Amino acid sequence: MSERWSERAWVLDLRKRLTTLAALSVVVGAALGVLAFVGVLGNQGGGEGIEDAVILNTAALPGFEQLDVGPKAGKLAPDFEISDFDGTRHRLSDFRGKVVYVTFWASWCGPCKAELPDIEQLQADHPDDLVVVAINRAEPLGRARGFLEDLTRSDGGTGVSFPVNGIDPDDSVYDEYRGIGMPVSVFINPDGVVTQVHNGLILLEQMEEALAEAAA
Repeated sequence: MSERWSERAWVLDLRKRLTTLAALSVVVGAALGVLAFVGVLGNQGGGEGIEDAVILNTAALPGFEQLDVGPKAGKLAPDFEISDFDGTRHRLSDFRGKVVYVTFWASWCGPCKAELPDIEQLQADHPDDLVVVAINRAEPLGRARGFLEDLTRSDGGTGVSFPVNGIDPDDSVYDEYRGIGMPVSVFINPDGVVTQVHNGLILLEQMEEALAEAAA
């Protein structure tokens, strides 16, 4: 009797587990479907005229040949080539001689919406010393462009833009820079050396401090 009861209990427990697993699969499947629909998942980035980003061999300036390449302070920033919204190609190394602020963003990132107007303000305050390379993460071109056009600027106007409005269709640059979360800010000095990396929202005052360190 005891053995038969134990077998029945085991069967009931197995059925319960399978039912729970099936229900969980439905929920996960629905969630993935929603994410795919809004473009968070899948390789849906870019659009007509937008080529994939390319990671390049990083050439050091004289005197910095001993530095390793990597997305960390004290290392040479990995060089890359990326498309602007209009299809123009830009290389990170094109901007040697100025401080570069690389920021990774997406329309689904709430902190990015708060941070991008401050980044544009920083660029406006330092037009001769700074180049902002804003990189959208793997979103359709129309969505990325529309998001920036609809943002409220620090001066109350509408629409932000940067020297490079880049788009990374397959996240290859983001992966090379080993981003954690969003947004990600990378400050690079005029010699091409990373000085600071921030994962998450930073304020205008922090940006000013990071710029000053990179320019020193």
